[in-house]
Amino acid sequence: MWRLIGIAMSIDLNNFRIVEVSKDKVGRYIKLDVRFPDGDCIIRWDLDEFTYKQIKEIVSKKHFDSLAIDYLYEIAPYVSTYQEKPKSQPFYRGVIRCIQGKRVARIEFPCSDRFAGNMEWFRKEVNKVEDIKHLVWENFLK
Repeated sequence: MWRLIGIAMSIDLNNFRIVEVSKDKVGRYIKLDVRFPDGDCIIRWDLDEFTYKQIKEIVSKKHFDSLAIDYLYEIAPYVSTYQEKPKSQPFYRGVIRCIQGKRVARIEFPCSDRFAGNMEWFRKEVNKVEDIKHLVWENFLK
């Protein structure tokens, strides 16, 4: 039984454009371009090792044309969850859209409960750039 988390959102969030998936001396992260009614910003979202590996694998592949260079990846602002049986350990899946020209692929990936929880927090609590100022790329660099 699949249940989508995040269908009824407090604001109409677009997909987050993936700028980079990498790691540094602080840890693994995804750099995202996020758009709000009050403005746009680039954020650093820390990732656990499991989710990092899943996302990195997807954005490292050329899903359509191996010679194309104009790939764009977006992450959907929700996570779905699946449980085999009531009260069993849930499995979480995120969604990345791979875009190359007019072609689009929807790619699901397994993610951790930490990532799912962070996405749920974002969906429920974040309404404007001010709400995530601690994640804004420029603020992280300070």
